[in-house]
Amino acid sequence: VTSIGVWAFRYCTSLTSITIPDGVTSIGNYAFGRCGKLTSVTFLGDAPEIEDEVFQNATPTIYRKPEAKGWGDTFAGRPVKLISEKP
Repeated sequence: VTSIGVWAFRYCTSLTSITIPDGVTSIGNYAFGRCGKLTSVTFLGDAPEIEDEVFQNATPTIYRKPEAKGWGDTFAGRPVKLISEKP
């Protein structure tokens, strides 16, 4: 998997967490939009390119590996933490 398409998981109302594998380089518009129970997204690789409103009406915390590149304090408006900080 190298990309997650537009609306790929939109309205997956039971989705609570997801792990994005290393090698994913892009995430499309609203890919996780309206996933109201989504609380954590773990990325195993570098920060992918994203389009608008990836997490529309979803409020997950983003977790990443410490050696991964391209990450800041936020991603698509969501806080970014290290995997070691996962509850």
